[in-house]
Amino acid sequence: MTPQSGSLAPLFDPKTVAIIGASDNMLKFGGRPIRFMREGNYTGTVYPVNPKGGMIQGLQAYKNIRDVPETVDMCVVTVPAPLVVAAVKDCVEAGVRSVVIFSSGFSEVDEQGVQWQAELDAIAKNSDTRLVGPNCMGVLNAASHAVGTFASSFERGWPKVGPISILSQSGAVGGHIMVLARERGIGIRNWITTGNEVDVDVADCIAYCAEDPDTKVIAAYMEGTKKPEKLMQAFAAARANGKAIVMMKVGASEVGAVAANSHTASLAGADAIYDAMFRQYGVCRVYSMDEMLDVAAAAAAGQFPNRNRLGIVTISGGIGVLTSDIAALHGLEVPELPEKTQKTLKALMPLAAVRNPVDTTAQMLNDMPVFEESLRTMLRDGDCDAILVFLSTIGFSERMMVQIREVLERVRADFPDELMILSMVSLPADREYLESLKYLVIEDPNRAIRAIAALVGFGRSFVKGGTGKLPPLPADAIAPPRRALSELEAGEILAKAGLPMAPGRLANSADDAARAAMEMGYPVVMKIASPDIQHKSDIGGVKLNLQSVDEVRAGYQAIMAAVGQHAKGAAIDGVLVAPMISGGVETILGVHRDPVFGPVVLFGLGGIFVEVLKDVTFRIAPFDLEEAHRMIDEVRGRAMLDGVRGQAPSDVDALAQALSQLSVYAAAHADVIESIDINPFLVKAKGDGAIAVDALILTQET
Repeated sequence: MTPQSGSLAPLFDPKTVAIIGASDNMLKFGGRPIRFMREGNYTGTVYPVNPKGGMIQGLQAYKNIRDVPETVDMCVVTVPAPLVVAAVKDCVEAGVRSVVIFSSGFSEVDEQGVQWQAELDAIAKNSDTRLVGPNCMGVLNAASHAVGTFASSFERGWPKVGPISILSQSGAVGGHIMVLARERGIGIRNWITTGNEVDVDVADCIAYCAEDPDTKVIAAYMEGTKKPEKLMQAFAAARANGKAIVMMKVGASEVGAVAANSHTASLAGADAIYDAMFRQYGVCRVYSMDEMLDVAAAAAAGQFPNRNRLGIVTISGGIGVLTSDIAALHGLEVPELPEKTQKTLKALMPLAAVRNPVDTTAQMLNDMPVFEESLRTMLRDGDCDAILVFLSTIGFSERMMVQIREVLERVRADFPDELMILSMVSLPADREYLESLKYLVIEDPNRAIRAIAALVGFGRSFVKGGTGKLPPLPADAIAPPRRALSELEAGEILAKAGLPMAPGRLANSADDAARAAMEMGYPVVMKIASPDIQHKSDIGGVKLNLQSVDEVRAGYQAIMAAVGQHAKGAAIDGVLVAPMISGGVETILGVHRDPVFGPVVLFGLGGIFVEVLKDVTFRIAPFDLEEAHRMIDEVRGRAMLDGVRGQAPSDVDALAQALSQLSVYAAAHADVIESIDINPFLVKAKGDGAIAVDALILTQET
C-alpha cells in the first residue's frame, strides 16, 4: 500500500473507536463522542484513552493508544495542539487506521501551527494511517451511530438515516447543514468535515462515497481543492455510478476567495473554472443551504429524466404564470399539451385552462375523481417528463388530505416511475407519507422548479456518461518551443496540431510582400511579425483588405514606419502576408493554464460578446466532441451561429471539432503551454468549415 492510499472505510464505518483525551465530563470535546455513542447504542467498541487510566463514562480507559488490545479503526484526538503530533505518532505505531483531529491551532493560526501541520503531513505521507483535520468538527455514520465529532447537534435527536452523504471543509457549515437536514426529516448516511485537510480532503471523501453502496447522493461544501485530478476522478466515478453530486463552492468573489484561502489554506482558483468543471462532470452547483437540501432530497428519490418538458397543474392562474417564468429561467420547457390531451382535460373541467400550465381553478378539489383523472391524463398523454402540482395550503385541511392521499396513492401505484412534485404546505406526517410514495414535496414552487431542473441535469449527465473518443493529434504535431513565438510560428504549430489555420507568408521587403500577395491572390491582409508585439493593430501594425501591388507596397512601408515609431527595440521577423478572409461568425478560442486544473479551453463569440458582455465559457482539457457542443450551447450569443437576419446557419460541427482538437493539443503539452489565443476564429456557413486568421502562443518560462 502506498502512502496516503489507505481505505476510508475504517473512517466512515468504524467497528472500533478510540478517543485520545477522553473525559468523564460529557460537555468536553473528549467526553461528547463517548456520550453520544453510548446514547446512540453504537454497536462497535469504544476505547477511552487518558494518561490517568481508570474508568471513563463506565468504560475501561487506557493510558496510551498503544495499550488498546485490538486494532482501532478510528481514533479521535482531542488534546491541545502542542500534544497532537505525538498523539498521532502513537496512533501510527499502534496501527490505527484513521485519525480525526479536532484540535485547532495549526496552519490557520500562526507559524508554529504551520510547522506542526507540516509534521502531520509528513506522518500521513509516510504511513497508511489516514488523517482528518486538524481543526475539524469530525465525522459521523448516521446508521451505526459511530461518532467522531464534538458537535452537540444530537442533543435534539439523531438525524434520520438515508442515502445522502454530507461532506464539508468547514465544520460550522457542515454542522449547520446536518441540523437543517435533521429538522427537515432528510435522511443522511455519512457526514464529515475535513478542516485543514492535512491528508483526507473533500475529493477523497467524494471518491469514497462514489463507491459506497449506501450513498445515493453526495452533498458537499468546498472552498478549494489541493487534489484537482482526484476531485475530477471522483466526479467521474459518481457519474458512472449514477450518483448525484450537489456542490456549494464558495470563493466566487475576490474577498470570498481570500477568505477561503486564509480559512483552510486551500487554493480557491478561478471561480469560473470551477463552475465550468462542475458542468463538465454533471455536478449541480447550488448557492444556499436550502437549495442544497432541496436538490439533494429530490435526487435521493432517484428519478432523473433526461428531457426537460414540464407539465404544470395548478389551482391558481397566477402560480401558472409564475412557474412558467421560473421554468424558462432554469432551462425547462413548458410545452403546449397535445391536442388530444387538451380535449380530454377540457371535457373533465370545462372552466379550466388546459394548454399548459393547466389552471384547474380551486373547483377541482371539490371533485376528487376529476382531480385524479386530470393527473392520470397528464401522466399518460401529456408527453411531459415531470409534473408539478400546486395545491397551496390545502395540506392543512385534514379532511381534504384524507381524500388527496387516497388519490395520490392510486396514481402512484399506476405510475410508479413518473417524476411528480407537489408544491404545497402540509403537516409533517402527511409530507413524510407522500415522500414515502416517491412524491417530492416542496412548499415553494420556485424551489420546486429549481430541483426539477437539477434532476434533469443529472439525468442528462448520466446518459452522457464519461468522456467519449478524443480526436487524435496528427503525427507531425509538436510542442511549442519555450521562447517567444511570432504569429506565423504559432499558426504553423497549431496547423500541425490539426487546427484549421489561414495560410501566410513572411515578407522582409516591399517586393517580397508584393510577390506573396500576387501568388495568394487579392485581397490580402498584412501584419507585423514580431514575438515582442502582441497587440499589433494598436500601433498601426496591421493593414486590411489590400487590393493591389501598390497598396501592398505602401502598406509594407507604413507598417514598418509605425513599428519604428511605436515599438523601438522590438525584434522584427518581417511582415506577414495572408489572404483577406471575410464572412462567417467571428469567435474566439483559447487556452489558459489554470493553477489548479491545468489547461482550460475558452470559447466565446467575438466582438461585443467577449469585449463587453464577457460571454465566454470554459472546459478542462481534454474533452470530446459532445462536450464541445455543450460548451458552444452555453454562451448567451449562441443564436448567432444558427443564422440571423437571413444568414445561413454556421458550421457548428467544424467549430466543435476545433475546440476538441485544441483541448487535446493543450492537454498533451500542458507542461509547456501558458496560453493560446486564436482570435478571430471564423465559423463559415454549414458545410464550409471554419478557419483561424490570427493566433498567439505563450509558453511557460523554463
